[in-house]
Amino acid sequence: MGKEYLVTAQEMKKLDENTIKAIGIPSCVLMERAGMAVADEIVKAAMPKEKKVLILAGTGNNGADGLVVARLLSLKGFEVSVYVAGDETKATKEWKRQKDILRFYNVKFQNKLSVKGMQIFVDAIFGVGLSREVTGDFKAVIETVNKAKGRKVAVDIPSGICADSGWELGVAFRADLTVTFAFKKIGLCMYPGKEYAGKLVVADIGIDSTAFLGGVPEVITYSVNAN
Repeated sequence: MGKEYLVTAQEMKKLDENTIKAIGIPSCVLMERAGMAVADEIVKAAMPKEKKVLILAGTGNNGADGLVVARLLSLKGFEVSVYVAGDETKATKEWKRQKDILRFYNVKFQNKLSVKGMQIFVDAIFGVGLSREVTGDFKAVIETVNKAKGRKVAVDIPSGICADSGWELGVAFRADLTVTFAFKKIGLCMYPGKEYAGKLVVADIGIDSTAFLGGVPEVITYSVNAN
């Protein structure tokens, strides 16, 4: 029997920070591995004719992960568009870097949200740090995409789900597949978050138990089959 961990949003933030600052793995490396994990799962799940992808990108680092996914799927022959949800002037440093990189790739940006003809939707609006209710334009975007036909994939956690409780914060993205990073978050194992997540894949992006730096998570470990 092996062990896995359930972590809170705050713990995941600390693990990310420890991996970058104490262990020394650059944030851009973790982001590239995160995007690669999501892109690989999409390629595995997509039907041959499912080539039109819409990335819904917030302006935080979850959105930056989404921009990496956009680039990697474009390189794999998908027709990728990005809709930016949020104010680009307030985007993180990593987000701006990833958008600059995208200038050299065949990825289009939508000025106005259009779901017409899209076959795969990738939710990278909010990450695990979300604690407020989803309202306004963000709510409208999620509701529109939830109603659209097509395969739906969440990056790390469905936007609108509280990572610590699984509660729906006003509205939440309904995923068929969620690719979460490093560890399961509590909210992905509790209802209704578990239902919104769909199939859950935990991806290794380079953050592991070493990043606890000798400590332990607040949530007790649970045993799983090692195979």
